[in-house]
Amino acid sequence: MLETERLILTPVQLEDIDIYTELFTSEEVTRYLPGGKPYSLEYIENYVPQKVSHWSNGFGTFIVSLKSEPTVKIGYAGVEQIPESKYCDIRYGLLSEYQGKGYAFEAAKAVLNFTFDTGKVSDIYGVAVIGNLGSEALLKKLGMRSSSERLYDNDDLLTFSIQTRL
Repeated sequence: MLETERLILTPVQLEDIDIYTELFTSEEVTRYLPGGKPYSLEYIENYVPQKVSHWSNGFGTFIVSLKSEPTVKIGYAGVEQIPESKYCDIRYGLLSEYQGKGYAFEAAKAVLNFTFDTGKVSDIYGVAVIGNLGSEALLKKLGMRSSSERLYDNDDLLTFSIQTRL
């Protein structure tokens, strides 16, 4: 578990399918995710176990809750190895009503530090769909710089990266 000033982050569990379902069936939230539209329930049911099993690497995705209301899940944030790749990238998403309050940055900063502190990862990437100015600004605020690496087969993504702080 990680704690920040306003948030509690807990490693994702199978029962967290509820927050992923709420996020991934929202048109507003999925607008800037791969595909640009809500995901099927079948996709989500297969996705969550992958998030849980990724923790065997010693790092992964956390569910984000408010310290003031610890039972209320507001989203996720984490760093994961991209399947069949040498790259790790940061991923985050919050319910619409919690966006624009600094929670995504607070959670993303905590998971970046946690992941670097494991000593298992020295470079972390982040991608933003072109036009997602909020995500692009967040990645830059985290200290990430523009990168020429191509993490995904998608021409609509901007890539950023950061190296471990020694």
